[in-house]
Amino acid sequence: VIKRIGDVHQIALIGDYAKGIDSGNIEIVINGSKVNKDYLENIKPKIKKKIGRKVNFLLNQKLTSNSIVLYKKNSE
Repeated sequence: VIKRIGDVHQIALIGDYAKGIDSGNIEIVINGSKVNKDYLENIKPKIKKKIGRKVNFLLNQKLTSNSIVLYKKNSE
């Protein structure tokens, strides 16, 4: 899935879910280059159907101390 998104450097959870609040709205930051926005829009309804939560993807945002890093690309 990550390869389909593009050259992803980092994925992080922010917002209510990062604070432990089940608000029904999941916010995920994807930092990287050449991110496939069409693919992200295409998987949103699939995710919602599977987990019953709305997902919002934010691209290339600075992370705060409340962020939970879910993926970080190895710099080899």
